[in-house]
Amino acid sequence: MGDVGAATAGDAISRILLFLDIELREQLDAVRRDETDAVHQARIRVRRIRSVLAVYRRLFDRDRTEDLRQGLRELGVALGAARDPEVRAKSTEDLLQARTAPAVIDAVEAMAAELLSDLGEARSDLLRLFETEEHADLLNTFTRFAAAPPLHQRAGGPARRTFRKALRREVGRVDEKARAAADLRLAALHELRKKARRLRYAADAVSSEPIGILGARTRRLAKAAETAQEVLGDHRDGILLAQHLRHTLAGHTLGRSAATGVGIFAARCEKQAYRELGRLDVALDGIRELYA
Repeated sequence: MGDVGAATAGDAISRILLFLDIELREQLDAVRRDETDAVHQARIRVRRIRSVLAVYRRLFDRDRTEDLRQGLRELGVALGAARDPEVRAKSTEDLLQARTAPAVIDAVEAMAAELLSDLGEARSDLLRLFETEEHADLLNTFTRFAAAPPLHQRAGGPARRTFRKALRREVGRVDEKARAAADLRLAALHELRKKARRLRYAADAVSSEPIGILGARTRRLAKAAETAQEVLGDHRDGILLAQHLRHTLAGHTLGRSAATGVGIFAARCEKQAYRELGRLDVALDGIRELYA
């Protein structure tokens, strides 16, 4: 691109989109080959693209991006359906300890097996989706979009200033969601997590390959947003796992020892989940200070 410091926002965002298009196709191919962690990595690529399209949406013709963003959201949902049972099954098995009672081990392993059964079905659904015309059309639409983005005249502005302004607006949105989540409601914390994740990927896109047009400050912003996302993710996973254990417990006839053990695991998950939130304020303060 030459001097990245002199690049327009349109030049920079075009290179970012081309890079993301290649990454997405590579990861979707890895999913087809059933490579380790491929579904998770493909889901991350979809989220990165959606984050870029959302945070820097003023650079594009809005009428040309809405359907694309919706299609990518649906692809992300399909990837999530093939990923979440795997994560839940592993988290369930990780509860087991060396001195866990045999009856509890049997009950927990049975729960994990049910989740893995769901995983096989979800993966089959995902591979069937990959063979549809709608999926091919979505990928081709994004490739064309990346190759020749429908840019608004605002995209002619300096890249550094344009990206910093967009990130500052996004920090404001994170702060708004943080205030709304002060009562620690699970739904509000989830909304905060999604905004932190979007900020992370948007900051990372303009401070790392392929252009790295913004520097260390923006990389620190991405890291702070990642920390907030991880804290909130660990909290949510713990709460949802506790709910899953209790729901499964209610739907199965278990012996007293197994039922008591599973109930104790659920309580531990919940306790650890709220302990995770102790790191959240530091991460949020870091975000605010970096892009006040």
